Amino acid sequence: MQQSISAQDSSFQYWKDPDIQNIGDTAVEFLNKLHGPTHIHISGNDPSRCRAVVTLLHGNEPSGFHAIFDPLKRQIKPVVDIHYFIPSVDAAKQAPGFIYRMLPHQKDLNRCFSTPFGDTEQDLLAQDLLENLKSFNPESVIDIHNTSGSSPSFGVTTFMDERHDALVSLFTHRTIVTDLPLGSLMEISRFMMPTVTIECGGAQDIASNVMAIEGLTKYISYANVLTLEHTDMSLEFFHNPLRLELLEGSDIAYGDHCLMTDGVTLLPEIEDFNFGFVNPDTRLGFVSGELDSNLTVRDARGRERLQDYFRLSDGELYPLRTLKLFMVTTNPEIARKDCLFYLIEEPAD
Repeated sequence: MQQSISAQDSSFQYWKDPDIQNIGDTAVEFLNKLHGPTHIHISGNDPSRCRAVVTLLHGNEPSGFHAIFDPLKRQIKPVVDIHYFIPSVDAAKQAPGFIYRMLPHQKDLNRCFSTPFGDTEQDLLAQDLLENLKSFNPESVIDIHNTSGSSPSFGVTTFMDERHDALVSLFTHRTIVTDLPLGSLMEISRFMMPTVTIECGGAQDIASNVMAIEGLTKYISYANVLTLEHTDMSLEFFHNPLRLELLEGSDIAYGDHCLMTDGVTLLPEIEDFNFGFVNPDTRLGFVSGELDSNLTVRDARGRERLQDYFRLSDGELYPLRTLKLFMVTTNPEIARKDCLFYLIEEPAD
């Protein structure tokens, strides 16, 4: 049975050590047993320590949820207490399941973790999650996501040190170090505890679930997850990415010719460039109207950098220099509400 922790005035339903008979036979059955944002507390061998896992901040990114279900079903006893936080249950449950990033007219929950806090339902849920983390004070937090399109896995952190590198290396060898303030959960590293985002790859990629399960199993099983002693993996770092975003009033489509009378059309195969390089001869799509009337690229100081990285030639969109792209999406809703993709400049030799 789930138990409310109303004494703490929490939005999260509290479920401690769920019985294997009560979680269902599949991850989907497990999801349907949840009644809104849920906090699952698993007792470990050392109750004096704990770690936290957050997943389903976005309802259409299920790999982290599959990863939680797997050790519950296998009845793996963690080395320390584990606190699983699953916020966007309602969005994930909307038929046919794991389709909606967030419910219509809701804010992106993973943009609500910085001050000044708002007063929407999503803002309050983010604040509640932060209060729970402060209360339990885990030694680390893993936030598990799927990428917006088909992509290799990678981790994201706001700064580099061995603790963050070690957490990412449980899952993948690629780390993006970002200085863009977005209000995401991983930004709490600066004032709370080590927190990293894990992007497992596309939600439809079978390898994404496998990677999430394997990484989470290590996270709950290893005695020490904050040093690199558990891996001999060679880590690859990518620093300070920028985001290509639509300006308000512009729109997005995907096709092999211009589909917009006023907006941006990206090529349907653009997703193939995830973690690949594009050069000044690579056509990315089409723009109707002026480049700077449709798109923006701002750095961490808020400066416009669009003209440093992109150009138009007869209405066709090209990079100005060699760039590595990631988080490329062909989902127009994500492109509208978040970004078209991230980019970093090819490092000089």
